[in-house]
Amino acid sequence: MRSAARVVLVVLAVWVGLGVFMGVQFYVNGTFAGKSVALWPAIGFSVRRYLIYALLTFPVLRLCRLFPPSSARVIPTLGAHLAGFSGFVVLYSALRTLSGSAVDRVTLEPLPASFETAVTVLRSTWFEQLTMYLTIVIAALALQYHRAARQREIEEAELKRQMVEYELQVLKLQLHPHFLFNAMNGIATLIAREPRTAREMLIRLSDLLRTALSRSAENEVALRDEIEFVKAYLELERMRFGERLKVELAIDPASLEARVPNMIIQPLVENAIEYGIARMRAGGTLGLATQCVEDRLRILIVNDGPAADASARAGGSGIGMSNARSRLGRLYGDAFRLRLEEREQGGATLFLEVPRRTGSLTEEAPA
Repeated sequence: MRSAARVVLVVLAVWVGLGVFMGVQFYVNGTFAGKSVALWPAIGFSVRRYLIYALLTFPVLRLCRLFPPSSARVIPTLGAHLAGFSGFVVLYSALRTLSGSAVDRVTLEPLPASFETAVTVLRSTWFEQLTMYLTIVIAALALQYHRAARQREIEEAELKRQMVEYELQVLKLQLHPHFLFNAMNGIATLIAREPRTAREMLIRLSDLLRTALSRSAENEVALRDEIEFVKAYLELERMRFGERLKVELAIDPASLEARVPNMIIQPLVENAIEYGIARMRAGGTLGLATQCVEDRLRILIVNDGPAADASARAGGSGIGMSNARSRLGRLYGDAFRLRLEEREQGGATLFLEVPRRTGSLTEEAPA
């Protein structure tokens, strides 16, 4: 309803505006030709005349919708518009005669409403009416093409969004069994020698899985929630490693409201533990820091590990890193940085930087 009202208003505005313009031009031409033509009567005559075109625009628009241009319907479309133009000419001549807008061009006196006047109008204005009819048809077709192109753009954008959603869901589903397998493997090593600890780990693991599944439909979460999930995961790992695992957190409070991909930090932390600290008999320290710098969010994960060991590099191509790169690429395009560097004293430093956003990342996902 609102769209139809907008079309009516636009059509009326265009034709009335054109009528005013032509009325002013008629007045100016008459003045320079030495004819006594008043401004307002000239404008009134012209506007009444173009209001007839405004009225006839709507059946022409309807005809264009019923017979859009198509290679399979050339003959029916041409026949429909030939009949449409014939009716357009007859109706214009009749309406102009009956409305009193058929006037003498010099005196602006109305001509009598008769059949002869209608024939005179038809004969003297048929080329003008052909031009007007073709103008309406071309404008209607251009509008149809614009709407169709816009609709295709919307459908393509929606399809791309759905594809991004699907790919992200697949990647997240890939993380869950990997995370579960590693956690269960750690619990299995403790069942024989530390059954109480193993039981506590199972309870904590169930809580973690419940949290992960409750957020599985979300592509992004606040960093605050992601950090809480990582803390719970690290508590689970402390049960497994005991004093061998030390954790140092340096979380910038200003960064907590920034949004990050769901479960983006936990697999990176898991990599840092598995490829670094777990390979050292004495264990080591895992550091996690976040910082906001202008419009960027930086996340730093540091772990101890064997010096100059290829295992540190292995974390750069494992499921955690490859999965993270794929998800970040779909959410940010080229606007992220993720790199892993070995430390001289052993272990590795993982550097992640993404745009700082507080809205939905999927809304701004690159096409």
